[in-house]
Amino acid sequence: MLLLFLLVSSISFAGSIHPGTVNLAVVQTTLSQSKRAGLWLALGGSLPEIAYSSLAAGGLMLIPTNSSWMTVLAYAPIPVLLGAGFAAFRQKPVVLNESVAHTRSLPFWKGVALGGTNPQLLPFWSAVWLYLSRATIGSRLVIPTGQSASQWVFALGTATGAFGLLVVVVWLTDYQRQRIVQYLNGPWINRLTGGLFIGMALWQTIQVLTA
Repeated sequence: MLLLFLLVSSISFAGSIHPGTVNLAVVQTTLSQSKRAGLWLALGGSLPEIAYSSLAAGGLMLIPTNSSWMTVLAYAPIPVLLGAGFAAFRQKPVVLNESVAHTRSLPFWKGVALGGTNPQLLPFWSAVWLYLSRATIGSRLVIPTGQSASQWVFALGTATGAFGLLVVVVWLTDYQRQRIVQYLNGPWINRLTGGLFIGMALWQTIQVLTA
């Protein structure tokens, strides 16, 4: 279970590098208000990961392992991960508007609202769950079959990884205020994230074809 938690946290951390609405809101809040406000927004923005990932894992765990649907679902992560990868490559540089940041809204609930309305979370975590459910390390499955605790470990890992990345964003924004803006505007971060998702899709394809 510890291995599953660390692996999911790493995937969530890497996936959250992609500049999205929550990341940008954390940067803007930290720049205009304080590091503490940025951390509250980061916490709120990462909590919806638990709801979406547990929903994805819980629904897929209801499908019997010997069902013909499992064969179909084995291919499902491939287009989702490829789509996320190519979307990251096509992402245009973001623009931070610091002039809007003087409104003292409640950062925690703003984070919850932004994270909860992300339409990519449910299909993405469904794809990752399916991907990991077939992955093995040595002779052991990454997600043990028949253990309901796996769903909650998976969900906690998604939120932990996302929050960890956002904490790094808060720290970097507070420490290097000008450089963080240039960092988010650079094209390499989108390429790195896109390459990660496409690599996962290719690995899933290899696993399906060699199963």
